[in-house]
Amino acid sequence: MYNNINTDHAVQVITWWLRDLESTNQLPPDFPLDAVLDAMVIIMKNNIFEFGTCYFLQLVGTAMGTSAAVMWATLYFAYHEVHTLIPKHGQFLFYFKRFIDDMFGIWIGNTTNHWLAFCNFGELTWDILDQKLSSSVDFLDLTLTIRGNKIVSRTFQKKMNLYLYIPPASAHPAGCIKGTVFGLIRWDRTYIRNLILEACTSAKSKAHTPTAQPTLNQGLQNDVNRLFIHIEYHPEDIPRKRVQALYQLHLGEVQPTIAYSRPKNIGDLITKAKLHQAPGQTSSIILGEYRDGLAPP
Repeated sequence: MYNNINTDHAVQVITWWLRDLESTNQLPPDFPLDAVLDAMVIIMKNNIFEFGTCYFLQLVGTAMGTSAAVMWATLYFAYHEVHTLIPKHGQFLFYFKRFIDDMFGIWIGNTTNHWLAFCNFGELTWDILDQKLSSSVDFLDLTLTIRGNKIVSRTFQKKMNLYLYIPPASAHPAGCIKGTVFGLIRWDRTYIRNLILEACTSAKSKAHTPTAQPTLNQGLQNDVNRLFIHIEYHPEDIPRKRVQALYQLHLGEVQPTIAYSRPKNIGDLITKAKLHQAPGQTSSIILGEYRDGLAPP
């Protein structure tokens, strides 16, 4: 969906949407609408990204990697939902929910033409790759299955979602371990009984052995003058409450905000964002050779 969105059209549509909210007094008081609209154009039309020694300006689609990308796509498509999709196709939608570009609905239309019209409405065209009838489907983090007159859900995990797994020797806070156990039990009771078994099997397949357990020790009042203390977590550090107490004792009454860096997970350890380039073979040189027809086929 992100690369399908025409930037100029999205600017126009989101401007309509925000102006409508302004005219009906649905925006917060003193909302800087003009500044937001100007910033929207600057961000979406000036997305520069790096690849090796090359720099590129994105010309088509949503400015990926920006914090505004999700809201940009959500607002853009929401306008079509309110003004086109629901008025035109709502009679065939018994149920409809959307999370960014992931839709879940119960379709009660009984003709192929109605379905195709729904798939290709507005400015976006959806490529429906697989329309085979099935009683089960994976949607976001759930597997939904029709069983009799019920829809049964269970947790769905992609096999390569390595960010879900913590390295055995990591310096994560002890609360992470407790939170993981609590979360798995809650999921098990909410979705499916064998979830914990699946998680254990998946962890073992990634060489997480029971003997490789980490050893961990147990252990805004003034927005203008607020102090932010950024600390990389270590199990031997003094507790956060102790840091706050020492700060208050020696430096004043303003409570600091203490933030801990997220420790690395398996995805961080095996996935590198930095492009490796051999001496004399930078991306700009290779790209220039191919562009000039000098590189071998």
